[in-house]
Amino acid sequence: MSTNSNNQNGGPDEALISYQQLRMFIGLLGLCLSLMLFLTTFLLKDESPFKLSISHYYYSFGHIIFVGTLCVMGGLFGTYRGKNKYENLVSNLCGILAVLVAVFPTKFDGYSGSIYFCLENYKGWFSYVHYASAGLLFALFAVYCFAFFPKTSEIPETPEEILKKKRRDIYYRICGFGIILSVLCIGMIAILKINKDTIESSVFLTYSTLIFETTSLFFFSTSWLLKSSSTWKIKVPFFR
Repeated sequence: MSTNSNNQNGGPDEALISYQQLRMFIGLLGLCLSLMLFLTTFLLKDESPFKLSISHYYYSFGHIIFVGTLCVMGGLFGTYRGKNKYENLVSNLCGILAVLVAVFPTKFDGYSGSIYFCLENYKGWFSYVHYASAGLLFALFAVYCFAFFPKTSEIPETPEEILKKKRRDIYYRICGFGIILSVLCIGMIAILKINKDTIESSVFLTYSTLIFETTSLFFFSTSWLLKSSSTWKIKVPFFR
């Protein structure tokens, strides 16, 4: 690929590296969030390390990790600058939405396990802000996969580079559809209003929200990591 910008010394090159590292940090935070929450509650001997959703970890021993990670991601999105004003707008919205998800928690209903944090003055409208912000945030993650990540200033010059560029674009689309499908599955299971006894008798249905939130985060994070991989010292098989 064309690497003219990488051959420059000083500001432009450093800005490029910082730009790619920012993508990598966002991807790593998304990839590690679910694992960090589970490990924290498990190691601190929570009575129920698995919660009904990632949002329910707000009340667990993973409270600081949940809130802290989302706020850090919000700050990273706020400082992230895309290639045009539309990408900048989406980035700023993602930053705001990530913070809103952290600040306005989901309902305590359905929570099980050890309680680390309890919000005494919880308002009913908090949950509406939380769900709306989370849903829109995942939708914007998909926008990156479909609209922004396939576009690049790096022009593939050899047949091998062209092939790898096509593979990356395909994976970005897979991630976009994966995010959308995961969110739709969460919504469909909620809308169907499945009998409580049926849900409790099925491990999959009980933790369906947690499962599909985790798959959404996986697709989101790996797409950002792949986009940042051009500056990695190791090659990414099949893609780079």
